[in-house]
Amino acid sequence: MELPDFDTLKELAASEPSRLDAILEQQIDQLMARASPDQQRRLRGLQFKIDGQRRLAKNNLDSCIRITNMMRESFYLMRSEMSQFREEGDPPPESDGSGKIIHLTDYRRRK
Repeated sequence: MELPDFDTLKELAASEPSRLDAILEQQIDQLMARASPDQQRRLRGLQFKIDGQRRLAKNNLDSCIRITNMMRESFYLMRSEMSQFREEGDPPPESDGSGKIIHLTDYRRRK
């Protein structure tokens, strides 16, 4: 299904929010159908969390804030994990000389 233009979506949001939600669900299902089975499982879990935050929200703005906070938390967790990985200082794997390997530990942030 092709997504309606912005003005149509805006009108649906004001007059028929349930129809807009149906379009959203259809778009999400189409996107998930293109993912691998492993990715589908993770995406469905994430969508479950997003839907839960939308249900808990008092209004659309609250919903956006809640989902933004979810993304921010995920980003900070990823950033923390990457920092720990970098700080562990594991020795780089041995190279067989067949290609150029760039070690992330060689490019630490300079202050």
